[in-house]
Amino acid sequence: MVEPTNDPSHAAPPALGETLAVLLARDLADGEKAIIGTNSDIQVAACNLARLMQAPRLWWVSGPGGMVNPTRDHLISTADFENIESAEAWMDLPNMIDFIDWKIHFFDFAILSALQVDRFGNINTVVVGDQGKPKVRGPGTVGISALCGLAKRFYVVLTRHDRSAFRPRVDFICGPGHLEGGDSRERAGLAPGGPKLVVSPLGVFDFEPTSKAMRVRSLNPGVTLEQVRDATAFDLVVDGTPPVTTMPGAQELSLLRSRVDTRRTLQRKFP
Repeated sequence: MVEPTNDPSHAAPPALGETLAVLLARDLADGEKAIIGTNSDIQVAACNLARLMQAPRLWWVSGPGGMVNPTRDHLISTADFENIESAEAWMDLPNMIDFIDWKIHFFDFAILSALQVDRFGNINTVVVGDQGKPKVRGPGTVGISALCGLAKRFYVVLTRHDRSAFRPRVDFICGPGHLEGGDSRERAGLAPGGPKLVVSPLGVFDFEPTSKAMRVRSLNPGVTLEQVRDATAFDLVVDGTPPVTTMPGAQELSLLRSRVDTRRTLQRKFP
């Protein structure tokens, strides 16, 4: 593991984006393969931080560009041509399509953002409201349907937690999670997998193994269970008293700020 620096500025409390990146990074394992989309500062930071900590052989590929493990000390778009210079490899589009659309469990995980997520981890990046007269239009499905259907697991990262984002059922399923719960995902013909964690400003959530309904895994410091329930438009599974989320430590923040995000993009975009 790379040693952090002793810069006093690295001791400042974490911004939301930094917290989400650290919480995701902790769950990533050495030797795994991942794919990251275009608008993905938090996702890239999580993967690069994990590579500096417990997962030096983790590799991630840019979904829009095909660059593998571009290594920089700051965050830029995964579609930026500057990633080519520091990438370990570069895969062409036909290979990318083969991996994304046809290879079951080729990718260990994907990390995805969403307009909406529902109680079974289905995600929506397409439209909020009626499709004929939408309230919000998102970026579309892109490769999300294939990634959610074929990767071994996926993570959902949301920078807000309210009843418009956490829905009983998403308005448009573009990323299949556990569908209707239980074994409905497998009965629909999808590969085993689905969402593992959802991270939000209020806490970390996983899925109860039998029902596959979203469950409170931990609550961020100062957040109450009542507050989370009020901000969620469906009933969350709660097993006992949820623990408090372990927030980013000094070592994690030092590595993040000195080796991954020296321009403080996460602090600026997600304070």
